[in-house]
Amino acid sequence: MFSSKEKASIDHVMCLLREWDHGSKAVRSRMLSDFIAKNTGKTFPELELEFAQVASLFLARLTAWMRLTYMFGTCLNLQLKALGVFLSASSNHQYLMEFLEMGAVLTLLEILGQENLKDEDKIEALHLLQIIANEGQKYKELICESYGVKAVAECLAKSKAEGTQETATTLLKSLAHGNSKYQNQVYKGLIALMTCTSPRAQQLVLQTLCIVQPIVKIAHHSIVEPLLSLLRSIHLEVQYEATELITVLMRSEVKPALLRGLVDLLKPSKEEFSKHKILEDPARAKIMDSLPVFLQQAAAARTIRILTQSSEEISKDLLSLNVIPHLLYAVGNQEHADTQKQASLALEHFVRMYPVVEEDVRRAMGTTLFETFMHNAECLHLNMNKIQADILRSNNTTSVLRSVTMSRLRSAMQRGKSVVLENAEAIKSSNTKKSKATIKEEEPSVSESSSFHFFNDPSEISAYRSQLLLWYDHNKRDLPWRTVAMTEPDVNIRTYAVWVSEIMLQQTQVATVIDYYNRWMKRWPTVEKLAAATLEEVNQMWAGLGYYSRGRRLHEGAKKVVSELDGQMPRTTEGLLKLLPGVGRYTAGAIGSIALGQVTGAVDGNVIRVLCRVRAIGAESTGPSVTEALWKIADTLVDVERPGDFNQAMMELGAKVCTPKSPLCRQCPVQTNCHAFRQVSIKQEKDSKILKRKLTSKLNTPVPDIENCLNAGSCNLCLSEDWDSQLGVQNYPRKPVKKSSRVEKTLTCIVQRQRGEETEYLLIQRPSKGLLAGMWELPSMILDADLSENKHRGLLCTMMQRFLETSLDKDSFQFVGEVVHIFSHIHQTYIVFSVCVSDCSEKEQEQKTCWLTKSDLQGAAVSTGLKKIMKLYESSSKVNSRDVKRKLTPGKEKQSNKIKKFKDGAINGGPKQLSLSQFFSTSRTEGKTDTQNT
Repeated sequence: MFSSKEKASIDHVMCLLREWDHGSKAVRSRMLSDFIAKNTGKTFPELELEFAQVASLFLARLTAWMRLTYMFGTCLNLQLKALGVFLSASSNHQYLMEFLEMGAVLTLLEILGQENLKDEDKIEALHLLQIIANEGQKYKELICESYGVKAVAECLAKSKAEGTQETATTLLKSLAHGNSKYQNQVYKGLIALMTCTSPRAQQLVLQTLCIVQPIVKIAHHSIVEPLLSLLRSIHLEVQYEATELITVLMRSEVKPALLRGLVDLLKPSKEEFSKHKILEDPARAKIMDSLPVFLQQAAAARTIRILTQSSEEISKDLLSLNVIPHLLYAVGNQEHADTQKQASLALEHFVRMYPVVEEDVRRAMGTTLFETFMHNAECLHLNMNKIQADILRSNNTTSVLRSVTMSRLRSAMQRGKSVVLENAEAIKSSNTKKSKATIKEEEPSVSESSSFHFFNDPSEISAYRSQLLLWYDHNKRDLPWRTVAMTEPDVNIRTYAVWVSEIMLQQTQVATVIDYYNRWMKRWPTVEKLAAATLEEVNQMWAGLGYYSRGRRLHEGAKKVVSELDGQMPRTTEGLLKLLPGVGRYTAGAIGSIALGQVTGAVDGNVIRVLCRVRAIGAESTGPSVTEALWKIADTLVDVERPGDFNQAMMELGAKVCTPKSPLCRQCPVQTNCHAFRQVSIKQEKDSKILKRKLTSKLNTPVPDIENCLNAGSCNLCLSEDWDSQLGVQNYPRKPVKKSSRVEKTLTCIVQRQRGEETEYLLIQRPSKGLLAGMWELPSMILDADLSENKHRGLLCTMMQRFLETSLDKDSFQFVGEVVHIFSHIHQTYIVFSVCVSDCSEKEQEQKTCWLTKSDLQGAAVSTGLKKIMKLYESSSKVNSRDVKRKLTPGKEKQSNKIKKFKDGAINGGPKQLSLSQFFSTSRTEGKTDTQNT
């Protein structure tokens, strides 16, 4: 039997379904609008409760009506949004299965192909497909098996709306992740899309391929021709993305074909200039035909410059492909200034890198033009006459250069005399030719340090990466922000989520952060929602996590992203570092690599410890020379295919294995690469030989000395002290001497009043800047000198009388005890008193104030120090109440010294504080320190 409430609910739902079944288009449209407005964001249990446990009946009707009417667009947008309410509900597996069983995936894919439908309808269909894909690999396979890749790709290619294009691209990217069965299908579909006509679509496809290519690993040769063709685009953003993808493909098997193609584009064939002769004006026809070719020529020269500056190996490959005469040909193209400029800059790099190239280019240009070129390569075209340009483009010059340059280069390399300049950026910006001696003097001090402290062997780097990532894949912790980084297809949400986690993890343990992070992301899942929150709400959510300025800066950053960046998170490491407050070099590197796939290192405390031990860096870890060396090592080591995983693996290694104390060296995956571990092993072996008395005649091959830097006396990365055998690998890193904390005493008063049956407590909001900015605190004042208890009462009485504008007796202030609270730089002692007031002024104060009940205090934005004070106050109240009861009970021994004992205990830190049942539940962050809000 149903209760009257259940029966009423069932009657309501049946009435709704009857109205739907018999309703007209207008009626159904109204019902859908009401349903969407009322139920968006609800969970599965909430929807079931709303529909008396038969919500599936309405879902079935929606799906059936969509399948019958989608071709006509009848309320299609509302239908799709209503279906999204069901599929977006958490714990929606039942709804999802029912939706799929009715063949809805095929219908959604058919909607994408309907030319008569609006883009907003297609966006909603793509959103539903994205929700399905997010459920896991088998659902992605279902979409792909239904020819979903083709349907989504065609929708992307034909659509002119950016919203549709971006949503379709996001779905394709999602289908490529975690879908090994159909990864190649998605990959080939993206290659096919490179030939579409929309520049925005081309840009999105190129960005997606940069992400998908490392997943697929094996590059298809069909990518080469369309990719090089995109360098002809008049849209610079398309050219830029094409160059980025070419850079990614330099680690694949299509590298030779791409390099050959780039070199060929520097000297386009004459046939390419004689197309489209149907235009009436021959001069205009020549301009319009040659422009794309010249754009492609300039883009090829720019790409070659970028590639050669990133890799000496690529430079050598390009030299073997006869790139120098081709660059000279492009430098002589006076019909396109940008081609000349880009080719000159690329040529300058080869000239400064290889002396033999310098000699041949000087011969080809002539002394006068060559000196102009070396003085300012970027402006060479402004100082070149037609005769000089013709010489550079002549066949005789290029043929001579091919034979001379390559033979001289090979000969020089065999003799080991090729000179590669390590600092390409300094060379590029140089306005005058520098001698080799001058360049050597200007190299940074880090590069002069012994190679002992760096990774120089490519095979060692490769082994380090593979061993560490293999260990990480088997041992990584399941953390919520890692899950978001791996599964969230929306790059904006993914970047925001990783940003929040990295800010929370600054100076805070992972175990503490997890709960705060989950609550934060549930309340503010996007940067827009965080920007809409108030600082009070942010402080309230952050309360107890410490380092309170972090929450404020997150809030400031969110508002900046929404107001100045149109809600779009920065998409590069440089942008993150420049645009987001509170984001430093490490945080930008971590977010960039984890959320955006940027190939950059990330050096935090854990990574510093790991790298200092692995490379035996013993100088003070915060010094500038050590900092730059560590970043150089991190950027060298980071895995180009999995930069985010690699950086997290380094942090995980430092957190779980290479710990500050008692490191688990025998479990370390990179033990063979660790100089510190090797030093320990050699020392132990020598000690063992001594103990066994085998360091005499039989020991003709002595144990090697502890491995050290050959320049240990002058190297700024080595230990400044002798190796301590007791410390072992913990000799590294050496930390600076910690500054002593500032000692402060603060006089604090718990002011309470009675309002009916509730007791209320006075709180004052701190200033918006400085220590604990914006947090709520008890009335307080900092003490400059040690004073007696009586004087404390007098000071508090004066302060509170002025503040509350009421007369108080200083004897009414009761001493509670002392609370010690440690900030990162302050040793704070709170001297706590309490007072009860009956009436006080309610006028507006200069500082913002409020009266909160015990229950309200639990959710307020208060610090851990205040929580400790309130716990002490509750404990004191309980002790006093027990004393009163014992005094009133006949036959019991009097305990007149109880209060005094309590006071004495409080002075030494207070009684043991286990709970505050009526104020707060036991805090997870018990014993955790707050820190200065700077």
